[in-house]
Amino acid sequence: MSLSIPSVPPTQAPALALHGLARTYGDGAAAVHALAGLDLTFHRGTFTAVMGPSGSGKTTLLTCAAGLERPTAGRVLVDGTDVTEWADDERTRFRRDHLGFVFQSFQLMPYLTAEQNVALPVRLSGRRPDRDRVQALLARVGLADRAGHLPAQLSGGQQQRVALARALVTEPSVVLADEPTGALDSRSARGVLELLRSIVDRPVSGRAQTVVMVTHDPVAAAYADSVAFLVDGRVAGQMASPSADAVAGQLAHLDQLVAASRQGAAS
Repeated sequence: MSLSIPSVPPTQAPALALHGLARTYGDGAAAVHALAGLDLTFHRGTFTAVMGPSGSGKTTLLTCAAGLERPTAGRVLVDGTDVTEWADDERTRFRRDHLGFVFQSFQLMPYLTAEQNVALPVRLSGRRPDRDRVQALLARVGLADRAGHLPAQLSGGQQQRVALARALVTEPSVVLADEPTGALDSRSARGVLELLRSIVDRPVSGRAQTVVMVTHDPVAAAYADSVAFLVDGRVAGQMASPSADAVAGQLAHLDQLVAASRQGAAS
């Protein structure tokens, strides 16, 4: 199968759209429904936090959206292109150019310098990295003077900033972040969150970029434009212009969201 042309012009389509997304692990009575017909749309130039209790499907949402695993049912559209049924190698090539991924554990290559780690996605695509661009990205995340350092020579916050620069090197339209501050102290976390916010407010590429971040932290969620709350693999609620207190209050009543979600599923 060859790469298809988007049916909707990218400038008119949402950056990321998930329609009826389902992901089931196992069979029969032992089956686990990580996602159960989830619908979410992420518009261009927005920052969305995804929250919910453990097992609500947050990370599965990201891995399916990124094409790291195939959903059991439903559709994933990136820039208006339905990539759901593409072969693994096609999704990999598409992901390198259209999606950036930031992991909680950084996932840097320990034997590569910061500069080499940032340039890695470009090299993996068979192209020669633009060194000026790589250095500009390191400068943007505050690490211009650490380009030649190995990950072991960097703090956790610095490693995550390298990972963020790496996610941006191909100028993706969507950056997916899975608990990007989970392994950081509060000061380092704040720096990473400010950078994620800046991606939306001042896009690296000059065109609107979108951030989708899974987090358990109400303070982190307050950096976003909106919050989507997941329960049992479904969207159980959304909040615009979140504050840390408002998010914490909603999380304190997740039992109500769980009950409402399960009642809706049974009806």
